[in-house]
Amino acid sequence: MTEKTTHLFPKRALLSVSDKTGLIPLARALRAKGCELYASGGTKAAIEAEGIEVLAVEKISRSSEAFQGRMKTLSFPIFSGILARRGDASDDADREKLGISLIDVVVVNFYPFERSAGSATALDPVLTELIDIGGPSLVRAAAKNHTSVLVLSEPALYSRAIRELESPAGISPELRKEAAHAAWQGVAHYDAVIARVSGLDSGGSSALRYGENPHQTAEFLLTPSGGSPIAWDSPCTESPLSYNNILDFSAGFRLLSDLANWKPEAAHAVIIKHQNPCGVASDGDGRIDAALEMAWACDPVSAFGGMILLSKPLDMPTAQFLEPRFIEGIAAPELSRDSSPLSLLATKRKNLKAIPIRDVTFQEKICEVSVPGGKLIQAADAFALEKFEVKTGETWSAAQNELAQFGVFAAKSLKSNAIAIVETPSEGRFRMIGTGQGQPNRIEALAKLAIPRARAILEAEAKASGGGSEVFVKTRLAESILISDAFFPFADGIEAAAEAGIRFVVEPGGSLRDNDVIARSKDLGVSLAFSHRRHFRH
Repeated sequence: MTEKTTHLFPKRALLSVSDKTGLIPLARALRAKGCELYASGGTKAAIEAEGIEVLAVEKISRSSEAFQGRMKTLSFPIFSGILARRGDASDDADREKLGISLIDVVVVNFYPFERSAGSATALDPVLTELIDIGGPSLVRAAAKNHTSVLVLSEPALYSRAIRELESPAGISPELRKEAAHAAWQGVAHYDAVIARVSGLDSGGSSALRYGENPHQTAEFLLTPSGGSPIAWDSPCTESPLSYNNILDFSAGFRLLSDLANWKPEAAHAVIIKHQNPCGVASDGDGRIDAALEMAWACDPVSAFGGMILLSKPLDMPTAQFLEPRFIEGIAAPELSRDSSPLSLLATKRKNLKAIPIRDVTFQEKICEVSVPGGKLIQAADAFALEKFEVKTGETWSAAQNELAQFGVFAAKSLKSNAIAIVETPSEGRFRMIGTGQGQPNRIEALAKLAIPRARAILEAEAKASGGGSEVFVKTRLAESILISDAFFPFADGIEAAAEAGIRFVVEPGGSLRDNDVIARSKDLGVSLAFSHRRHFRH
């Protein structure tokens, strides 16, 4: 039978809290409405000290505390009073037969395990005693039955509960649902902290030398064994990973995974610096050394000291290319301590960080970001193929669509506002030649960063080949594609691209001025395509 969700006028409340913030006003409000209060040890004493009538929890549990307080609220009568379905004939019959008193409000928070544990990574007898068993169990039971029971696991909820107690309408179903959601989150966090400290999260947490900066402490909480596509727990070199190394490898892996899902047989190389790719390239013949050489040529200055991620195993030609160049770390499939290519690099570079990649096609499903007072949780911007709609000019060829897709993968990995300029140096090969990222102004990302960087690379290549510099640069730019992670709000971006000689542009579309941008593109001879998918990375 489905329970009817109605407003609640509580007759009986159970209170057992470690954090007594706001307890007394709540207790007064409950009693003012004729609600009986039942409380355990210290909670009962605090309420009594204010002259508020309260009964011992033993009146419901029918047994006294035992085992030095480990057993107080864990009892059949208490949990029956919380979990019994209201208005259910079978449950009503059981309750009558067993003499169970219904409990309508559960006010419980937990032993202060997290505050006491600090940065500890192992349990000791003191911390073990602070693992709350009864509290989370009571909260789970009340949250499960929130259609009939109000669970208050956070003092922040008390003021709203008091307002609704004092209103003629009683406690609303909306508050009970929100309070239950907060309770589930609280229990999950509490259990996660215990798992971290005890090491039961399969690897526990690893202390890092420091965080983003030397004055910040840091640790790395590993996911369950085998659950990570990057073998953080099996490094191939002695130099420990830093906080920033882990961030960079993670950012580079997301781009590498998109590319590997797109063209599994091709070889893909990513060079990452401060969570932004400074080199990205793909070789359709599967040569990882060719892919890395193209990626390095994207921005040799920024590549210095970067992190390298490869979609294919590190081979000797690739190691020989890297051997005279300074890199901080490398990640690749099948990487091992005793491999000759890695030995070539590690012998010269004692502080090299090397990590195997277990699954190069792995895609995250959820992203979490901590913010003051909570977490932001969203679905990951996972691998997907774009459908390009050409708005001006002729229909793009299959090769241009492939290059545009490569460009979208590159642009979505850059910090917003993001611009990527990509090209095909030869059939089946793709590389990024210009980037503008992390700018609050999109036109500056394009005109002052991406285009000058692309020109600098092409000019250097023209000089090295002995060809005519400006003709070479303009020809290559005219064949490249410029990708924007979000729409152009004005036509100035198209104008800057056209002035540089770029003739193909991809943006998501969606601006109020799309028609103006399309018209200006047509005037300037720019072939504009919409992807209809934005890829912000704040």
